[in-house]
Amino acid sequence: MDKNPKKIAGIAGLAVMVILAIVLAIQMIPTIGEVRREMSLTPTPLPPVPGSVWVAGYVADTPEPALGKGTTRIEEVRKLQERLKELGYYEDEIDGQFGQNTHDAVMAFQQKNGLEADGYAGEKTQAVLYSEEAVPNSNEE
Repeated sequence: MDKNPKKIAGIAGLAVMVILAIVLAIQMIPTIGEVRREMSLTPTPLPPVPGSVWVAGYVADTPEPALGKGTTRIEEVRKLQERLKELGYYEDEIDGQFGQNTHDAVMAFQQKNGLEADGYAGEKTQAVLYSEEAVPNSNEE
C-alpha cells in the first residue's frame, strides 16, 4: 500500500466531500417534496387571448391592437383606409380588407411621419395617424 501523504490527503478530502454531498442530499429531500406539493397547489395561468395583454397579473384588452395583413377587423381597417385616403396615402377602394395596397399606404405614412416603417398600424402609428400632427402625403418625392 502506498503511503504517499498527498495521495492519502486527496482521498480523505474526496471522502469528506462525498459524505457532505450525501448529507446535503438527504436534508434536501423534504424540501424538494414541499416544493413539488406547493407547485401542485398553485394554478398554472392561462395564456392571454389574442388582442389582450397581461397587466399586473390580469388580462386586459389592448387599447388599439395592431392592424396588418390578414386582419379580420373590417370596420377598423375601413376607418384606417379612410384616414389614409384623406391624407393622400391610399388611393384604392375602401373595402375593409388589409391587403397589399393598405400595407403599402401604411408604410408610406410611417416613413413620411418618422415612424418605424413596418406596414403594421400599431398603437404608435394609429396615434399619429388620427392626430392633428399627421403629415399628409405631398406626392412630390
